[in-house]
Order: sequence, then structure tokens, then C-alpha cells
Amino acid sequence: MATNGEEEVLSLQSVIGFTGSVAGGLHYTPCGKFVVFPLGSVIVLRALASKRQLFLDSGIDKKISCVAVSKDGAYLATGHETQAAFKAEVVIWDLSRAMDNYLNDVASSEECILHVLSQHYKRVQSVDFNCDAKYLISLGGQDDNDLVVWNVSTGAAICGSRASSDFSHCVKWLHSRNDRFVTCGNCHLRVWQICVSTPKLHPIDVCMGSMRRVMQCLCISKDDSFAFAGNKTGEVIKFNIERDDIKPFNERERLHPSMTCYSKDRFSKEVKSVACVVNPITGNTNIVVGAGDGMVQILNPQLQRIPSHATQLHGAVTSIAMHPDGRSLLAGTEFSQRYHINISTFTQELRETCHFGEIHDVRFPRKSSDVFVTASDQDIRVWNVSKKRELLRINVPNVTCYAVDITLAGESIVSGWSDGKIRSFFPESGKLQFVIPDAHNEGVKSLAICNYDGSNKLWHIVSGGKDGRVRFWKINEKHQTMVHSMKEHRGEVNALVCNNDGSQVASASSDGSCIIWDLNKGVRIHALYEPTVFNAIKYHPDESQYLTGSANNKIGFWDAYDASPIRFITGGQAGITCLDIQYNGKYFVSGCADKKINVWHYDDGRPVGSGKGHSGTISKVAFSPDQRSVVSVDSEGGIFIWSFNQSSLK
Repeated sequence: MATNGEEEVLSLQSVIGFTGSVAGGLHYTPCGKFVVFPLGSVIVLRALASKRQLFLDSGIDKKISCVAVSKDGAYLATGHETQAAFKAEVVIWDLSRAMDNYLNDVASSEECILHVLSQHYKRVQSVDFNCDAKYLISLGGQDDNDLVVWNVSTGAAICGSRASSDFSHCVKWLHSRNDRFVTCGNCHLRVWQICVSTPKLHPIDVCMGSMRRVMQCLCISKDDSFAFAGNKTGEVIKFNIERDDIKPFNERERLHPSMTCYSKDRFSKEVKSVACVVNPITGNTNIVVGAGDGMVQILNPQLQRIPSHATQLHGAVTSIAMHPDGRSLLAGTEFSQRYHINISTFTQELRETCHFGEIHDVRFPRKSSDVFVTASDQDIRVWNVSKKRELLRINVPNVTCYAVDITLAGESIVSGWSDGKIRSFFPESGKLQFVIPDAHNEGVKSLAICNYDGSNKLWHIVSGGKDGRVRFWKINEKHQTMVHSMKEHRGEVNALVCNNDGSQVASASSDGSCIIWDLNKGVRIHALYEPTVFNAIKYHPDESQYLTGSANNKIGFWDAYDASPIRFITGGQAGITCLDIQYNGKYFVSGCADKKINVWHYDDGRPVGSGKGHSGTISKVAFSPDQRSVVSVDSEGGIFIWSFNQSSLK
């Protein structure tokens, strides 16, 4: 993030997001003061009291697939996911040092990395620390399916083994033994013991009789006597996991793990997560179950439902994190929402919300830096910058919002959708203001508002579709009329931008052309051509040049007088996906498919800063109107708010 050893130009101020698809990704620290959760390739450490955040970025731009916190809170482990035939890393963090950095307002996280371990291919399925945090166990994904035991202090691999002949989903250490752990997966559950002196792993398979289940989540009772596994059939199965210590091969086993019972009343859409909770009155171990239909319910030791302790959440419950005091829990869903649940009353409270799908667009109101609007799958959301909280959600089921814009006075939120409609909403209530049906045949990919200053009732919208058409719409209080339909692009229109007086619009298309249109006449003024896909185009604030971003990694500078090329610079290691320019034209920011955002000096064409943290392709970037921050959004649903430090550039 820093440039040439100078003060950082871009520093990560806050993030809005939570990768809810990561099974067991949500954790409390043992002190109960922080919550740990993944967002793309970044781990977010959030204080419960102040709501401040610390970001742990390992520099690995691979999505986090699993998270574990040691029992003493000293260490954190993250597993990553990559493409096939590539190594997927396990990162061990010094969590206690990270919390000290938070208390001392130190933003750097590089010194918190203890080890980066590479052994598994494509995906790390599950990780866990033993009771004294001396060892870490990692389980590879379906293409790997290996178990590796690591020494936490040295980062050396102690031993390893094939997890099973079939795919294994989860691994958990026992609470009081540092040499024994349990794995579960497709039609199997195994109790393992490690012999460090040999070194070797010794598994014992649990006898399940004729039962065949795909077990995907696991928890172990506090006394280490039983394991509880949730499966895709919607049941919770209880296992006795007591076994003998390692014996010679010819000596008969005295204790053998076995299945005890299973829940007769199945949960809908699989059991996604389980956790053990001790009843403070009876001392019995009850089970908190998170189901695929959003149900969270407690089962008694006989795996029978307790009707008074059930609540319904939005989305499959992929994470259950028990607070250290045992009085409450956090539940995370696949729709990236986090709920606080009181154990005694089992009442829920929605704590955090965020997008769960790709974010396609982000816009600030022209005169306000306090809020911004994002467009994603099935909804539009309005966010408060300072509180990082959702203010309004506009939901349109089963369609995707590709583009959004806000009128100058903030009276309307205009959006383009995959069903070919343009919808406008009131920003306070979220109610539908008007809709233009069949605006484009194959979906509205981009749009821009022009000729509107808030002083009159007549204004205009320019829209670009997947069909390659650019259309100019006249909007008044009663009806909406198409003025021009311009068809010269042969590919979808990826970006639109109007000039200051609204007389022209520039369109960037996948067909390798950018066209500047006269909106009064509905004809072409200029055209820019390159053998690539244009993803972004911007006017320089004085309208003397055009700035383009394309899939061939190039940022182009073009003369607005005759559309001749001025120069091209390489914008990154992959295609340029989005651009935004400061109001004074001194600096501009670009988003890249290599998951980095870069700040550039416009006249010199040199990079002056960069930001890294996204794990998905960056969809859009936007300067705030006060130019103090930059917001970037990506294909993983993450919203990153960066502080833009202009003083370091003087």
C-alpha cells in the first residue's frame, strides 16, 4: 500500500462484508472482546465495544476457505483456496500481537504473520489448533484430502496421512488432549491419535452399521466423550469417541468408538453447523444446530428438539460462535448476515448485514460523502460511511442490478436491471418511483443521469444495454419517453459517462470501441478503436481528454478534439475493470482484475499508491465527493473503504 517508502497514499479504513459461505468462519476470541471473520482474502478483527476494525492481510490474494482460533487466543490460522494444480497456503498469525496492535492503533499486519505453510492443493478444507496450541492440523479439500500436523512454533510439518478413502469435510481436536482429534466426511468418522516420536498418525474408524451419511460439520463435548456431526440429510449424529491409546498391531482394542444415537426429527436443507453448549443448571451438554433453511435450534443430550429455544434466520446458518461466557452466540449465514442470539431467551438481533453476491456498481451522491449506494444481485443498498451500516435495502427478487446512479438533488435512485428494465426508487422509503419496461432486450448494463440540476421536473437518462444499444430517455413527473436509440456497438455497453452540460455521452463497449454521442441529435461525434474490450471510460474534468480502461491491461489517454490517442500506460498485471477521476483531474484511480486498486498521477501517468485486499475481481471504484476516501467493490461482495491521503503526495 505504500509507495517508495513514503507515507501511505491508500490505507484501508474499513470494510463492509463477511464471507458467509465459509463454514465455521465466524469466531469469538477467548477474551470475548473481539470477533474474527473472513472477507475475501482478508481477516477482519473487530472490537465489540468500539466497533473498530483491524485487517490482517497476508498478501495472498486467494479466498479464505477456513478459519481457526487457538484456545488461549494466542494464534489464528487461515486456510486458502486457489485453482487446481496450485498450492493452497495455510497462514498462522500471532493473534495476541494483532490485538496489541489494535489497542496501540498500529495498522500494519505483516509482522503478525508467523508462518505461511504450503502443502495442500487447490483448497484447505479445515484447520484447528490443539488444546495447548502446540500443534495445528490442516485438512485438504476434495482434490487433496490429506491431513498434515504442523508445529506452530517452528512451522515445520510433523507428519501427515490420507484423511480417508472418501472426501473429508471437517477436523476438530479434543479439548483436553493434545494428541487426539476427530475427522468426519462422506460416510465416515475417524478418531485419530498422533505419535510425535515416530512420527505417525493412528486412526480408528467409528462403526456406523448400515447408516450412510455425508457429515459436513462437527463439534466435541467439553469432556471429550462425545462428538456430534451434522449431515446433509438433516440429522445430527452422536458418537462415543473414547478409544484406547496406541497399541501394538497384535493387541486387541478394549475401547472402540461407536455411534450412540441420531436425531429423529430432521432439519430442512441440511445441517450446516453445530456447536456444544453446557446447560448451567443441569450441566448437560446440549447442541446448537444451524440448518440450511435458516433455523437455529437447541437439541437436548438425547438429540430431541427444545421448542422454546428456536429461531429463524435469513439464509443457511454456516457459522455458530459461542461467546466465552456461554450466555450468547453469534450466527453467520450464507447471505452474509450476522446475528446475536441470547441463549436463555433465544431472541435474535441482527448485528451486521452485507452483500452476499457480486457487487456491480457503487455511486456517491454528487454533494454528499456520508452515504453511498451499491448495486448487486437482487438488491440495491444504501450505506452510511462513518457507521459502516446499511441504511436502506431495495429488494427486487430473481433479477440482478448492473448499474445505479443518483440524481443531483438526491431525489431518485435510478437503476438498470438484468430483466431489461430501468427502475427508479425513492431514496428514503425505497418505494418504486417509476419503471421503464423493455428499456433493453437483454438487460441494462450501464446508465447515467444527465441534464438534471434539481430545479426542474424534466431530466434525462442515458442507458446502455447488452444488446449494444445506447438509448436516451426524457423523464418528467408523469411519464418517460425514449428520445434516441443509437445502435453502432456490436457488443454490450460496459460503461457510460456524460459531460458536464449533459450534451454528450461517452460509451465503452466490449466490441473494442468507445463512441462519443451528441445527445441532442442522437448521432456519433467521435469513435475510439482498439483490438480489446473497453470496460471503462471517463471525461477529464476540463473535457479536453478521454480516459479509458481496457482488458489488455492498458489505460488510454485520448484527445477529445479529434479522438486521437495521446499515450497508453500499463495499468496492472491483468485487465482494467474500472476508473474514476478526481474532480480537479490531478489523480485518478483504477481497479484491476489482478485484485488491486492503483492511484495514478494524471499528467505524469505514474502510479503513486496502491491498495490490496480484495480476493475477487474489482468491479467498480469511486472517489468520495470530498476526495478523502475511495470505495472499491468486488465480485466477492466486499466493500472496501480506503483513506486517500493527498498530503503524502505533495
